[in-house]
Amino acid sequence: MIAGWKTRNQRHTKTPSQNRRSEGFTLIEVLLAMAILAVVVTVIYTEFSTSSANAERAEASRDETDMARTLMSRMSDDIANAYCSTGTIGTFFYGKSEEAETEGSKFRHDSLSLTTLTNWRKPGSKETELWEVGYSFEEKSDGSGYVLVRREKRELSSDVPPLEGGVEYEITDRVEGLQVRYYDGTNWVDAWDRKNGCSQSNLPRAVEISLTLDSGSVFITQVLHETLAGS
Repeated sequence: MIAGWKTRNQRHTKTPSQNRRSEGFTLIEVLLAMAILAVVVTVIYTEFSTSSANAERAEASRDETDMARTLMSRMSDDIANAYCSTGTIGTFFYGKSEEAETEGSKFRHDSLSLTTLTNWRKPGSKETELWEVGYSFEEKSDGSGYVLVRREKRELSSDVPPLEGGVEYEITDRVEGLQVRYYDGTNWVDAWDRKNGCSQSNLPRAVEISLTLDSGSVFITQVLHETLAGS
């Protein structure tokens, strides 16, 4: 009986290895678990960072596209509704080809001024739909670059010559280049001068606008004058 008792007792005795396992994980097991956790966290963080960066780039691209489209839409509307008449004081269409250097690179900084039927008349005012608008570049006060400016003159008068007077508004400093070309019915030219004796018949048949942003993106559109498109 004593011997049998010892045999049953021996079968229930734990080995030193079993005792260590019941007390917890070994150092190697802990280090391995930490390494796996570090890899998982790194993968998750990388995926999150990449997704966040992609979202920011997509938003920035959308914002600059919206800005370019809004600007070109406004210019296109002014050009499509350009109006000139020898019987109306102060009407004209004038586009000038210019160039400027920014950070060692040369860009076209064309200017365009014209009279157009796009004025939104203030209620109760004596204004008409006809006014003078212009687009040009001005250098920043600190010399760090250029700003695209829009000029508006709501009342045409013989006292204030074309290209003078009005109110200027800064549009954006993100436009690095603006190239405007004019189609005369046969050729594309880089300038258009009808400050004197301007009439509907000598406006450009079409105008091409090429806009270059500081990101390097380029936007191009062509505008047909509403009354001359079929000429």
